[in-house]
Amino acid sequence: MDSAIVEFLTKLKALGIIVLIGAIMSYVYYNLKRRDLFGGYIGGLVVGVIGAIIGVFVIDFLFQDIAAKVLIFLTQDVGVNVITGFIGAWIALYVMNRLNHDKERKKF
Repeated sequence: MDSAIVEFLTKLKALGIIVLIGAIMSYVYYNLKRRDLFGGYIGGLVVGVIGAIIGVFVIDFLFQDIAAKVLIFLTQDVGVNVITGFIGAWIALYVMNRLNHDKERKKF
């Protein structure tokens, strides 16, 4: 295959993993922790994806040497450091929850 197509597919796979990380963390906050998020699950999903993107780029940039040594299997095979994505999504959802005054979700 052409190298441009392979590079595009790698970036598309990385984007899909980032969206999956945001969805998982939003599910954890909304359903398992029973926290009320702005916009419900979809609002949490958007914030989780943004947090995962920030986490992947910022945290991975700051700690790239540590991540490359300890988590080499995650950073090379996927193209995205999954751990930093989860950390970034968790931080973003935590901040969103605190802005919403840490309200529990109403039981419908």
